[in-house]
Amino acid sequence: MKKINYLLVTVMMLMYSCNQEENVPSLGEGNGRLGLGFVISSNTDPNARVLQDYLVIESGFIQIEELELELEGRNESGNFEKELEIEFNEIKKIEFDRFDTTEDFFINIPEGEYKEIELELDLIDYRNEPSIYLSGTFNDSESNAVPLIFEFFDDEIEFEVEIEAEDDDEYFRVDRIENPLVLFELNPGKWFSEVSSDDLENAERTDGVIILNKNSNRVLFDKVSKKIKEASEIEIEIK
Repeated sequence: MKKINYLLVTVMMLMYSCNQEENVPSLGEGNGRLGLGFVISSNTDPNARVLQDYLVIESGFIQIEELELELEGRNESGNFEKELEIEFNEIKKIEFDRFDTTEDFFINIPEGEYKEIELELDLIDYRNEPSIYLSGTFNDSESNAVPLIFEFFDDEIEFEVEIEAEDDDEYFRVDRIENPLVLFELNPGKWFSEVSSDDLENAERTDGVIILNKNSNRVLFDKVSKKIKEASEIEIEIK
């Protein structure tokens, strides 16, 4: 099994060699590099296609306060276990859309062969902006394109990702040449799977915009938020 599809995201571990561009920020210490990227899925599973006929999420952002890593691997010095905590000088705002699948930043970790990497992303509200923001379009029954905004204000949310080899006795390599990319492929069709076209048709509009947050269309907001919270833990196995 190469990846497990959760309701919030599909995480893909792409092994490749690359020449990192100088304008891609890098955090942490070590000569091994682990890339992180975020993109909105350009396709959906059959159950989500019906949703996409009337609702398209086009862009958004998340705001990351810090990263925590637990590393288990081996190198020329032997087996090792490490815990790393990376705090940004400023809150890291990651913007994403349906087209850009490149890395948003790199995490520097020690070179070596890894049995498991646990990665925790702690999100935060910042400068009156939510920790998770989504922007899209609802096509109503009269073929009007109605702007839609989802705002998730919650300092307590975090995403946890576990990356490990498929077999217990296998390892995957991370070094200055082999730079894995952990691509968070966001799947809005599943976030909004419990929100129907009738729900959005009857939703309150503010200056022509459907806003889903704690203060507007609360019932619909709670449905989407529940899906996000259910999928805050992600696990993948790589061959």
